[in-house]
Amino acid sequence: MFMNLSKLSILVVEDVTPMRRLIIDILKTMGIGRVTGAENGEEGYKIYAREKPDLIITDWNMPGMSGMELTMKIRRDKSSPNRTIPIIMMTGFAAPKRIAEARNNGVSEFIVKPFKAGDIAKRIAHTVKSPRDFIAAGDFVGPDRRRKDDESFAGDKLRKKDTHQRIKATKALETKTGKGNLDNGAVTRSQSVIDNNKIDLAPLMERFLKDMAIGVQEIKETENPTKSSLSVLIDPVMQIKANARIFKYDLVGDLATTMLSFLETLNEVDNPVIEIIEANRKTLTHLVEKRMKGDGGAAGKALQTELESACKRYLNAKTKISQHKFKKKLEKE
Repeated sequence: MFMNLSKLSILVVEDVTPMRRLIIDILKTMGIGRVTGAENGEEGYKIYAREKPDLIITDWNMPGMSGMELTMKIRRDKSSPNRTIPIIMMTGFAAPKRIAEARNNGVSEFIVKPFKAGDIAKRIAHTVKSPRDFIAAGDFVGPDRRRKDDESFAGDKLRKKDTHQRIKATKALETKTGKGNLDNGAVTRSQSVIDNNKIDLAPLMERFLKDMAIGVQEIKETENPTKSSLSVLIDPVMQIKANARIFKYDLVGDLATTMLSFLETLNEVDNPVIEIIEANRKTLTHLVEKRMKGDGGAAGKALQTELESACKRYLNAKTKISQHKFKKKLEKE
C-alpha cells in the first residue's frame, strides 16, 4: 500500500525562479495534490497565513525576508496560525554550524542542494510518518530534538526550564495520506523531471558571478578585511553550488562546492586567499560563458584537482604558521 499524497498541500518558497518551478513540478509529479509557490519570505508568509498548507519547503538565502527569518516568524509570531507546521529547509549550505543554526531556529528537516527527487520524497515521508513534539519556551518554538545529542541545540537547554511547554505531535498528516510507503514509481518519474529539464541556468549564473566579482573588488578595497568580509562572496558561490548541478552544469557545481567549503573554513583574508578566489571566479565565468555542461572529462577533473590543491596548500601553510606562533609563545612563557 502506498501513501496517498494527493491530499497534501505544500508551499514552496524559493527566489530562484527556475528552481522554484522545478521543485513544484517535482512535487506535482510525485503526487502532491496542491503545490503553491512564493518567491520570497514575505510572500511566503502571506500565502501560509491565508492558505494554511500542510508543509513548507523553503530556501534559506532570499532577498528581503530569508527562509530563516520566515521560519522564525512562523514559529514565534503570535499572528502565526500554525506555529508547529513542518518546515523543510532546502539550501546549498551544508556545514554543521549551518545545520545547527537551522535547527536552533525551528526548522524541522534539512535538504542540501543539489538534491535528487528521492531526497525530497524521503523528507516528506519522514515528516508525515514521524511527527515530532514541539517545545515552546520563551521566544523559542521548535521541534523537540531529544533524540539528538546536540549540545548546541537551544531547545535542549530551554526544555530543562520549568516554563517550557510541550506541544504533543499529532498524526494529522498520516491521517490524510494513510499508512504505507512511498510509490517508488512516482519518485522515479519525479527524478526524470530533474534529469530531462531543458532550463538554461547560464544567465542566472552570470548574475551570481557578477555579484562574486563585485564582492572580490569590495574586499580588495577594504583596508583590513576580516572573516566577516567574506559574506559578500559566500552567498553567490553558494547559489552557484546549489543550482548548477541540477541544471547539468556539473563541473561548475563541483568547483563552486570546493570554493564554498574553502570560504567557510577561512578565519582571515589575505592576498593569497583573494588570488585563489579570483582564479576560481575567472574559471567559472569561462565555463558558463562557453555553456560547458557536464563534468568536463579529464580537463574538468584537472581543474577540480588544481583548485582543491591550491586550497589545501593554503590551509596547510596557515596551520604551520599558527603552530609556529604558538610554539614561540610557549617558549617565551
